[in-house]
Amino acid sequence: MHPKRRTYSKSFKAQVVQECAEPGASITNIAQGYSLNANLLHKWIRLHTQETNAIQPAFIPLHTEVLNAGSLAQPSSICLEIQHPRTPVNMNGHDPYTYLKDVLTRLPTHRASKLHDLLPHVWSA
Repeated sequence: MHPKRRTYSKSFKAQVVQECAEPGASITNIAQGYSLNANLLHKWIRLHTQETNAIQPAFIPLHTEVLNAGSLAQPSSICLEIQHPRTPVNMNGHDPYTYLKDVLTRLPTHRASKLHDLLPHVWSA
């Protein structure tokens, strides 16, 4: 006769997964601390990541501020700053529509080793 499998509540799983996400956390040590198999804990982390990613929106709205509400004229150029985890990307002097249209058109077939060419400070139409 096989022993009955243990079951764990969602809140318990979430708590343990959260502990694993802490900087410097050892999944093996955390698993041992709760008398869990490390592979089971890895599975919980994988499932949690999939659930979290499924909740993320596919499109993130961009909020802009109107600098001069009295003027309907389009600016000839703007400064676009994109926050990136490693470094901010600044775009000065380019028409944003032309730049984004060109980059989004070229991106699917552009070689990964040449992605640097698509950065705003290097890009040319």
